[in-house]
Amino acid sequence: MRRVETAGAKTWLLGALALWALGVWVFALFGMGGKVAPLEDDPALAGSLPKPAAAPAERLGPLPQYAAMGERPLFTDDRRPQPFLINPAGEGEAQVNAFDYVLTSVLRTPNFQMAILQTPDGSGEPMRVKVGDAPKAAPGWHLASVDARSAVFNGPEGERKLELRVFNGNGGEPPTAISVSGTVPPAAQPVPGQPVPPPIPNQVPPKPQNGEAPPPQPAPAEAAAQDAATQQQIEAIRKRIEARRAKLRQEAQQQQQQPSPPPGQTP
Repeated sequence: MRRVETAGAKTWLLGALALWALGVWVFALFGMGGKVAPLEDDPALAGSLPKPAAAPAERLGPLPQYAAMGERPLFTDDRRPQPFLINPAGEGEAQVNAFDYVLTSVLRTPNFQMAILQTPDGSGEPMRVKVGDAPKAAPGWHLASVDARSAVFNGPEGERKLELRVFNGNGGEPPTAISVSGTVPPAAQPVPGQPVPPPIPNQVPPKPQNGEAPPPQPAPAEAAAQDAATQQQIEAIRKRIEARRAKLRQEAQQQQQQPSPPPGQTP
């Protein structure tokens, strides 16, 4: 009895669990749970299936009513059919057969004829093509003939004639000139690191127009003074360039003499 009285809560819990398991085992021996079976099918309990929606009407009509799309296409300016070429070999061959070049020069001898081509934007190396050959970038176009100022190529699109390109006068730079006072304009001043060009000699004065008096000619002493002033200015520019170079060399030597920081530390 002392042991029962001194039993803890854990012991009582384990005892109650053992008694419950024993009771379940006894009831199972008498057939508890043996009559559990599913119910018979009851049509009244089954829900109704949803009815399928009605089939929509056909959106596409017969093909003859779309004939106007071919007769008046939407993506052309004049709403008229345009011829097109289907390339069975793919887009790569179409790019190879593309011919967009300008004729820069021709070479003609009794036994040899050649044309030199270049792209319109001037990029890339010039291409030299002999009569009967084709450019590497456009093997479908062969040089047929060369004239004094033109060249004729034969290709997939027929015959194409290239005229010799002429300079249109755009893109040139005006010549450097020295004013009457002997000073060098800003555009003609030397750039550091480049040799100073020699002074331009006195130019021939322009001829007077009809009814105009000739411009006064400077005296020899004045011309000599102008030349001396120009030489002095050029010499001053040369000295400034030399001083700038010496300063850059000194800064480079100072940077080399500075000790480098130890690894792992930023300067």
